[in-house]
Amino acid sequence: MNSIDDNILLQSQAPLRFIHASDLYLDRTLEQVVEGPVYWEQRMLTVLRCGAERLFSRVLEEDVEFLILSGDILNCRISPPGHFLFLLEQFERLHKAGIDVYWAGGEFDSPEDWPAVFPLPANVHTFPSHSIQEYYVYRSGESEEIPVAKIVGISRNQQRRRIRGSEFPVDAGGFYTIAVANGEVEPESLSQRRIDFWAMGGSNRRQVFRGNPRKKGPDGKPIPMEVPENGVPSSGTGLGGKRERNTLPLQPYFVHYPGATVARTPKDIGSYGATLVEVSYGEEPVLTFFPTSPVRWVNEVISLEGTDDGGKLADELRLRIKNFRESQKGDDLFINWFVDIPPGVLASSLRRGSLTTDLLNELRSVYGQEEPITWSVSLTLLLPEQLPKQFYEQQTILGDFLRSVKHFQDNPQKVIDLESYLPKDWEGENSWNTLLLADKIAGETEEIGKPEEPKSVQLIQSPAQSETQRRVLREAAMVGLELLGQKVVDS
Repeated sequence: MNSIDDNILLQSQAPLRFIHASDLYLDRTLEQVVEGPVYWEQRMLTVLRCGAERLFSRVLEEDVEFLILSGDILNCRISPPGHFLFLLEQFERLHKAGIDVYWAGGEFDSPEDWPAVFPLPANVHTFPSHSIQEYYVYRSGESEEIPVAKIVGISRNQQRRRIRGSEFPVDAGGFYTIAVANGEVEPESLSQRRIDFWAMGGSNRRQVFRGNPRKKGPDGKPIPMEVPENGVPSSGTGLGGKRERNTLPLQPYFVHYPGATVARTPKDIGSYGATLVEVSYGEEPVLTFFPTSPVRWVNEVISLEGTDDGGKLADELRLRIKNFRESQKGDDLFINWFVDIPPGVLASSLRRGSLTTDLLNELRSVYGQEEPITWSVSLTLLLPEQLPKQFYEQQTILGDFLRSVKHFQDNPQKVIDLESYLPKDWEGENSWNTLLLADKIAGETEEIGKPEEPKSVQLIQSPAQSETQRRVLREAAMVGLELLGQKVVDS
């Protein structure tokens, strides 16, 4: 093994370039698309494969040194033969170009489960799920191949969800080190090993976070890192038995999740793809995102003030779609529309009439029947958190009702007592009973010398439950307004 200075990556060479991708999900398809054009049904079955083809084509276009796949590629236990053959075809494309692949499996795609009847080509290097495996990246020297970087990794299994830096072997060789894994990282452990780039998978969203950045000298060049023989910052015992602080600084780390290659659900808003990584000596990696998803999901809000004209809403929807189509660039587009308008006739028509269905049918028939698709998935009226002040001040049945709703909106910790409205012999599911009778789980405190006080009701809700309660209360206010109120007057 050469000295540290001889082995540190690219001290006098061109940057190291590779592509990092994860979460291809080749065995899945789009989710929550209830309706769509008839001719698009077949495309739904191959949309994940199309995203993967874009990824591998970009690897070839960029002429990188290798590709890192950090898990969730396909479920090796349930995928049909066609998925394995497709992936082999992509690996062979890279093999012919001399590009290696380093693959750490996710929760359900451990390379150990890859069927033996489909042997992987020699350029595909996999990581086991029971131990750390390491590989070296070589470049041509004057007389032989010389190592310039090291890749270490482990595949995920059903039990391992968190990755700790302390699990990885120490390295005093000075090689630029890339760790490949799938799952959650334990941030406090990442400073314990000198690993320069954590290539992670298992997150649908693109993420980057770093710690302990490398210090630079007056000349702007990075200060050489002190690496002890065992590769671990040392600590000892000083006078009085007190533990001395580490004699070496905490190790820098850089963690990257590239996110999924395809936007599969309405929650996957924004661009999805993979990352081109370029590494120069002593510098942080330069990440360049590139899209691979053949579909995009958009949440679009339309705000209309002072109008109850459904025609103006329809015109605005058409205008927005035309603008989207001008920048669509061949990808299919799925739009969730959200309409923000004040309470009134138009709002009631969207909620309780046929206007929502009529508008969706028109948009789908005009813009959703040709390629690329611009498909309107849904059209939803945004419910206001609070109605205009004058509604709460009315001395009417509507006013009484809205003030009751507002009381619970302003006091989300209070339990809404619905049990008194249920039939005496009613028996619901346990989860529903638990919600309605939440006051029965409240504790009661007693103090000596004081009379017994009433029980204090406390309902602990998850964020999802809290959001559901807020939505239901907004809905209740609108229903009350429509059934008990009159046409809204300007405030």
